[in-house]
This record gives sequence, C-alpha cells and structure tokens, in this order.
Amino acid sequence: MSENLPRWNLSSLYASLQDPRLESDLEAAPQRTAQFCERWRSLIVGAQYTPAQLAQALREYEELNIFLTLPSVYADLLFAADSGNPQLGAFSQRCNELLSRLSSQLLFMELSLSQVEDETWRQWQEAPELQTYLHYLGALRQERPYTLPEGEEKILEEMAPSGRRAFRRLFTETVSRLTYPIELEEGTKELTQSELLALSHHPQREVRRQAAQVLSQVLERHAHALHFTFNTLLLDKLTTDRLRGFPRPESSRNLANELPDSSVDLVVKVVRDHYHLAAQYYHLKKRLLGVSKLYHYDRYAPLEAVQERIPYAKAQAIVLEALREFSPSLGELAQSFFSQNWIDVPPAPGKRGGAFCAGVAPGHHPYILLNYTGNPRDVQTLAHELGHGLHDLLADKQNYFDYHPVLPLAETASTFMETLVFEKLYQGLEKPSDKLALLAAKIEDSLATVFRQVAMYTFEQRVYAARAKEGELSLERLNGLWQTSIQEMFGDSLELGPDHAITWIYVPHFVQTPFYVYAYAFGDLLAYALYARCQREGQAFKERYLDFLASGGSATPKQLLERLGIELENPQFWREGCALIARNIERARELADLLEGARQLQREDRVAEEMRREAADSGWGEGDQDGWDGEGEDFIDPQERGF
Repeated sequence: MSENLPRWNLSSLYASLQDPRLESDLEAAPQRTAQFCERWRSLIVGAQYTPAQLAQALREYEELNIFLTLPSVYADLLFAADSGNPQLGAFSQRCNELLSRLSSQLLFMELSLSQVEDETWRQWQEAPELQTYLHYLGALRQERPYTLPEGEEKILEEMAPSGRRAFRRLFTETVSRLTYPIELEEGTKELTQSELLALSHHPQREVRRQAAQVLSQVLERHAHALHFTFNTLLLDKLTTDRLRGFPRPESSRNLANELPDSSVDLVVKVVRDHYHLAAQYYHLKKRLLGVSKLYHYDRYAPLEAVQERIPYAKAQAIVLEALREFSPSLGELAQSFFSQNWIDVPPAPGKRGGAFCAGVAPGHHPYILLNYTGNPRDVQTLAHELGHGLHDLLADKQNYFDYHPVLPLAETASTFMETLVFEKLYQGLEKPSDKLALLAAKIEDSLATVFRQVAMYTFEQRVYAARAKEGELSLERLNGLWQTSIQEMFGDSLELGPDHAITWIYVPHFVQTPFYVYAYAFGDLLAYALYARCQREGQAFKERYLDFLASGGSATPKQLLERLGIELENPQFWREGCALIARNIERARELADLLEGARQLQREDRVAEEMRREAADSGWGEGDQDGWDGEGEDFIDPQERGF
C-alpha cells in the first residue's frame, strides 16, 4: 500500500536503547530485589507477619514487579518489531536473563503464600487490609498441589533462559527472518510471512494456490530447526508437568486461566459437536465460487471479483465510529492509541508476524503490533487488538496481580469489539452482493476462531499424547496429526492438500503458549452471546459490560461471568453461541439464493432482449410477434384475428 503507516512510539517506557534511565534501571534492579528480600524474606517464609504487614509487603512486591518488568517489556517490543536485528536480540536476552535471575530470588513470596494453612487463609479473608489482594492470594492457593520446593523452583527458573526460553527465541528469530519469493504479475517479490498469508484472500485462485505452495516450500527448507525446537519443548513441558503432578498437559494452562479441566472440556465438546456447521458453510462456498472442489487455499477466497483495499486511515475511522456508537467514552479512550502512536502498523522485514496487544502494567498503557496489508480482515484484526488494549486501559485501577484478565476473558473483549465493527460495516451496505461478501468473511473468521482453534487444541492434545508414548516425533508424524485434526472440522466440504501438512510449524502459540488456542473459541462464543444480550438490554447491559472489563482479572471467570448472568457450566449457553454462527450461515444461504434468483431473472431478461433484437433485425415489429402461432411456418395476420 502507498500509505505511510505509523510505527509505535515506545518513549513512555524508554526514549531509546541509549536512554540513561534504561541502563540505570537495569543496574538498580539487583539492589532493589536484594533490599526487598532482606526486608521481607524471613517474615514471609516464617509466617511471622500481621495482615497489615502482609498488605505492605504485597504493595512493595507489586512496585518491584512493575519496576523489573519495564526493561523486559521494552526489549521484547523492540525485538518483536525487528527480530532480525542481532543487537536487539542480544539486549532482549540480557533483560530476560536478568529478570529470570531476580525472579528466582523472589520465589519465596508466592511459594510461601501458597502454602499457608486453612486457618491463616480464613484470617486473610476477614482482614480489611488484604481485601485488595484476596483474589490473587486465593489463586496462589489453587497452585499449591503443583508447586515444588523452593530450591527446585529456583533451578527451573534459572535454567529457563538457557532452556525453553532459548528455544522459543530461536523459533521467533527463525520464523521472523523468513522471506517468501513468489512470482506475481508485477514480477518476483520477496514477501514477509504476513504479506504472503494476505494472498490467501486474493481473488485469483492461482495466486492463492501459489502462495500456499511457496509457504510450504520455505517452511520445508527450515523445518529441521523448527521441528527440533518443537520436539524439545514438548519434552520440556511433559517433564515439568510430571514433576509438578499435573494430570494432563493442558491442565497447567487451565489452572493459569482459573478454569477447571471440565469447563474447558465442555466448550471443546460443544464446538466439536458443531463441526458440521463448517462443512455446511464450505459446501455453500463451493457453490458460490462455482468450483467442483475446494482446497485449503480456497478457505478465504473472496466472493467478489475485485477485493477492496482499505486504507489504514479508513480502517481507523470505521473502528472509532463503531466504538463511539457503543460508548462515547470508550471511543475517546481508543483515540489515544492512534493519536499517541501506540500501534506499530506496517509489515516489515524481520518483524514478527501476526498481531498482538502487549499490556504492560497498571499505570502504563498497552501497545499493539499489527501487520496491516489493507484487506478487510485486517480491519477486524485492528478491532480485535484494540479490544485487548481497551480492556487493559479499563483495568488500570486493579493491582498488578489482578491487572491482566485470564486469556479466555481477554479474548472475549477483543471478539466483542470485532462484532461491533462487523455490524457497523454490515448495516452500512445496501447491495446483497456486498452484504454476502462481508458476511462470508465474518463466518470464515468465526470458523477460524472457534472451530479451527478447537481443531488446533485437539492437535496439541494428540501431539503431547504421542510424544509421551512414542518419544521424539518425526516431521511426517506431526504433519499427519495436523492434517487429521484440521480435516475433521471440514468433513468432505474441503480438502487439505499436501502443501497444508507442514503449516503447523509456524504457529507461534504451540511454541510460546501451549494450549492457548482454546481461549479464542471460548472468547468468541462468549462474545456472541454477550452481543445478543446487549442488543436486547441496551444501556443497562453496556454499563455492566464496561464494569466487567474494568474488573480485569480480579475474580475468577466463573465469578465475573455470573455478574453478567452467564453460567459457565451450562452447555446450552455454549450451544447458543454456535447457534449464532449457524444463523449467520443461514443468512448467507438466503442471500446466495436471492442473488442467484436475481441473476436467473437477469439471464432471462437478456434472452428476451436478444429475441426482441433478432425480431427487429428481421423486420418484424412487436405486433408481428403476437401473430406467431407457434405451429410450422404459418403466419396469422393480426388484422384477421380482429386485433
């Protein structure tokens, strides 16, 4: 695109790598950590404190955590925007090694507080000074069965920078540096991964097919390092989970999300029970595209021959207008992301692919990374990440430990924001063809966010089970598990060709945050139901919803959702979310039927018009045609019939 797209301004953290305050903070971090340990370690480990003293210790622990976090956040943001820069890679590693070393010295806090006796916990619950931290302390107690002795926890933490974190860095650097040569009409182009993936929305099927092939070929060439990295991280997690006593590989993620395994199992089961919706939609899409068979590179094929490119300025205006209509105050809050350059927008060589929102800490605004290429889905991505950012800003009054919502609820806010923008776009369209194109894109996004994420979660479950039973998994074995898990959601409506088999290998969630992906399905289904309630209840719901966002992670998902009238364990609630997707598919079918009926009428009109022109060319008038009796070559004069 020809726009001059903005890069983020990180100066609210540090002015630059040369900022004297940055080096000063890094040098002061060990001393401040040592002072905290000297002041509080013996009291906390020995449980020799009053509730008021514990509250003071927690306040100081908050402040220290924020202070220690800022250099690492700054380094990670710089590195995400330019992962090919070795100086930034080295600086990020330095910050993360320092943070890991200091965090190991502070482990006594959470380890000791998680092990308190029931009587002490009851006293905490009644102490006014501790009410602010009660949810955090309760969450620590939930981790007690899976916590190792302090010495072992220290070893795990101090070994992490040369173990799992090193492999995650290797993955990020490898994938971010990849370029993809592709032959297009304008010649051979070297594309970033984000630019290449954007071609999956290209109107020309051959371009989509070629892009899928190039993606596979480049990943194949770098498969050894990426495959080895993933195998190593699988073993690392399985070993750690065994030492901690987690019953299942996904249990640690569910615990971090404050969700029981049974709640996650319920959502996954409901989604898998509705896989037929994906097949229904793609059978419809096959009909609309007029092809005999769909392949994986057809999933996001636009229904219109010409796909509009949306300038970033227009995307910004669309998102802000939708927000202001929902809540003027929320719209004004969102404006800061654009006016203050908190968003890094354009694709760039070495830049991490995809998109994310990095919430920093209370008192510090979040940052958003995009790879904006101008397709309509990028507008939805902007809305999605802005939803995360607004959630973080509204939760700013929570303490550091309750600031971030758990992942499934974080995805709720972002998906709700997407839905607002979609409805804004949809209601502004008049032509059925335009409505169908936008609706199809929304359905495809829902299928990717709900059904595909659950299929990816299923892939992870199968991979960990296979790794535990079979040992190191070959690339072919992993490819096969991937193909099987994803194909299940499509049924016979679409075929995943051989180029799709290796595409699991670049998915960052599998490496960075195992079993993260179900949070998308959870958040999407929840957001759909919340949006429906908003439509029914109006302003009263909006106020409760903003309170929900402002609560951050200050209560369990069950407690927060109960305030919105949601029963987490009710399967019917999750089925209702799937029913909303089903209704969108039915809307798309009705629009398709309407358009096909209109096209049939147009074809009939064209035939009639051609017949009239042929009759005129032969010298017959309109009246002459009325005299044709349809039998042989007889011609009846209209005058003889009394006309």
